[in-house]
Amino acid sequence: MFSAPLVLLGLLALPGLYFLLRLTPPAARRVRFPPLALLRGLAAVERTPARMPLWLLALRLLIAALVIVGLAGPQLHPPPALPGSGPVLLVIDNGWASASDWAARRDAALQVVAGAGQAGRGVSVLATTRDASNAAPRVQGVMPAVQAAQMLAAMVPEPWPVDRAGAAQALHGPTGDVVYVADGITDGPGFAAFMAALHPSRILSDGVVARLLAAPHLLANGDVAVRLAAGVSSGRVLAQTAAGDVLASAAFADGEAHLALPVAVRNKLARLVLTAPASAGGTLLLDSTARGGMVGLLASAGNAEAPFLGSLYYVRRAVPVGSAIITGDVTALLAAKVNVIIAADVPFNDTQIQMLQGFVRNGGVLIRFAGPLTADAPDTLTPDVLLAGERRLGGALTWSAPQNLAPFAPASPFAGLPPDTGVSVSRQILADPTQLNPATVWASLHDGTPLVLGRSLGAGYLVSVLTSANTEWSDLALSGLYPAMLGRLVQLAQGAPPKPDAPLPLMQALDGFGGLATATRAAHVTAQALPELMVSPEHPPGLYGSGAAMLALNVGGHVPRVVAAALPGAVAFDGTAAPVPFGSWLLAAALVMLAVDLMISLLLRGLLRLRGAVAVVLLLLATAGHADAQDAALGTTLGYVLTGDAATDQITADGMSYLSALVSAHTSAQLGAPVGLTPGVDDISLYPMIYWPILPGTVTPSAAACAAFVSYMQHGGLLVIDTPGGDAGTPGSGAGFAPGAADAVQRDTACLNLPQLQPLTTANVLAHCFYIVSNFPGRFVGAPVLIANEAARDADGVSPVIVAQNDWAGAWARDNAGNPEQTPLPGGDDQRILADRFGTNLVIYALTGSYKADQSSLPALLNQLSAP
Repeated sequence: MFSAPLVLLGLLALPGLYFLLRLTPPAARRVRFPPLALLRGLAAVERTPARMPLWLLALRLLIAALVIVGLAGPQLHPPPALPGSGPVLLVIDNGWASASDWAARRDAALQVVAGAGQAGRGVSVLATTRDASNAAPRVQGVMPAVQAAQMLAAMVPEPWPVDRAGAAQALHGPTGDVVYVADGITDGPGFAAFMAALHPSRILSDGVVARLLAAPHLLANGDVAVRLAAGVSSGRVLAQTAAGDVLASAAFADGEAHLALPVAVRNKLARLVLTAPASAGGTLLLDSTARGGMVGLLASAGNAEAPFLGSLYYVRRAVPVGSAIITGDVTALLAAKVNVIIAADVPFNDTQIQMLQGFVRNGGVLIRFAGPLTADAPDTLTPDVLLAGERRLGGALTWSAPQNLAPFAPASPFAGLPPDTGVSVSRQILADPTQLNPATVWASLHDGTPLVLGRSLGAGYLVSVLTSANTEWSDLALSGLYPAMLGRLVQLAQGAPPKPDAPLPLMQALDGFGGLATATRAAHVTAQALPELMVSPEHPPGLYGSGAAMLALNVGGHVPRVVAAALPGAVAFDGTAAPVPFGSWLLAAALVMLAVDLMISLLLRGLLRLRGAVAVVLLLLATAGHADAQDAALGTTLGYVLTGDAATDQITADGMSYLSALVSAHTSAQLGAPVGLTPGVDDISLYPMIYWPILPGTVTPSAAACAAFVSYMQHGGLLVIDTPGGDAGTPGSGAGFAPGAADAVQRDTACLNLPQLQPLTTANVLAHCFYIVSNFPGRFVGAPVLIANEAARDADGVSPVIVAQNDWAGAWARDNAGNPEQTPLPGGDDQRILADRFGTNLVIYALTGSYKADQSSLPALLNQLSAP
């Protein structure tokens, strides 16, 4: 395909050029005039001038042909040619399913427009998605190709499904060619009618169903399970904070990924995001209802967990799945910083009451179940005044029959839950009717007797369930309503839930690429209607509500079921690659050949010697080879061990790159770009410090790798061994992030004959060789950092190895824009600064050894020298 095909008419002139070159003799050759005596006897015979050599003639004809073809604008992958004439109708799906490959989709559409422009045809454009104002799809009238290209360049995918029924109504007997850029999925029975109305002459589709994240759920072990509702089960999912910092990542296996997040970290989880390409379907916003919490259980009896009879037996099973459950006394639970405390018939003394009041005022939720111990002597730690004693069948305050639950009031946290009419209560504690505040009644029986009282206290809530937590006083614990009610109460720790029918305004909106930004237009949903809503221009995905009581509306779970569309004859996007002009290469080749022609002409005329021509050609063709090993030998470069896990290697590379830049900027050391190494294959002796991240489940080092590590440490290298967290129950904030990390370190270093290790303290030169640091945090902090003892260090006092589980590279890592890639826990940005400083100390320690120790002892040395 040529952008200027008429230029090819110049090829017709090549035969004439051939004869012209054949008839034109070469330039006369200059020779020295010989003496006249040599001319004697020469015959005066007229000779025909010599003709141009055939190979030189062919070279010049080839030069002319290359110039002509190059000027004609040849292209690879030219825009598709459409048969027929008249305007071209371009129909493009721009819903949520188009975002993941939007660039390729738009490029394919632009090629169609370019092809129409070259043919002099107009273009109409129909986007099948309703716009933000909820206007139905409509055909944008016939326009020049340039204007259509500008429209496509400004078009973006919307975060809701396409409206093919509306698009079909916008078609009024289209004429000419129709090109459909499809997203590859159907939207129900209307898809066939849409295709019949469209009758496309060409379909472009990549044939891949867009990936869609389903709502996550918490497993019994506290992991967050993320499932793909549609799309290929590949890639990874990232757990991010509201600021976009990565808390954890996991790979998909069989359509599901499990994120190991300790409770303290899980409470910071704000969204789940599929790795690139970004899209609204690959992003899940999380509100407080999707996070677990820390729930403390209190009981006065030692057999509280006894099956079926214990006061906490049913409570433990009704706590929301994924919540961390801790048992203990008041002091232990408060020290564990639980969010919710559930007390089953536990009386409190004055000191405990004061402690629990402070807990509630600071945002905690205290849920108290009644029982014989609390019935006789009610204390003041209740939502309302309670009467001593209990009401029971056959007692002084008697019922004629067990009472059932009444429907929940609209203002109650239980509003919207269907009451279980089969639940009956035979015994309970009574609220004082003379002092009862009706606003504290969250649940009651059919006769109006309060069953659950609650009120806010400071930032938290006091809740009293006036019957037992087990089946001793009622059969509420046997009802499916029991875990639902307890779940609503546990959610109070995240803030007051919105009223079911209250309109919640859109605060932050999700765009088609999964970006979250402040909403620029009004939209409302209700908590009651949200589970059944479909995302649309009227209800875009995002966060609705205010304060802590925000609810998330996601694409996943709120679009029609995703089904791959049958698109016979569809052309894949990779079959419509962008046009590649190569006319400039042809002109460059012609220029090179012209230079060769000039050199040959000079040689034939005797103006250039062959040896000089060869030297010029060799100089032009000479190239410099790479010298990676020489760079490492001549400069100062840090190394890191490649693990084979792409995500870990990327984080490590980014972390080491930032550390190298940081050291170069703040010290006199100038470091080159870090190098990823495979010990046993690459020469690791050239690097003063090598960072080795060890992952659970990685392959044990080979014998050659072990020998390389041993030699490296024996000859002055510093090997920094680190893990992305530790096992559950180990010290430090990384506990639970890398189960099996300790075993992996022990297994992978068994062949290294590591020296005896001791904890790193602030007395070591590493703690003050550049910055003075009191601890050694990375992404995590609190776990011991181990270093070789004095006897195992080299002559410079440098330990050959440092072992930790603080994920230093995770704290150092920045992306291309300089933004942190992961969140240090629990200290955030302040902890990141300390990690950067310790990283600088590591490099200076590896480079200078005990020099800084001598420098820090300089005042003492001067005092000794000045002493008499």
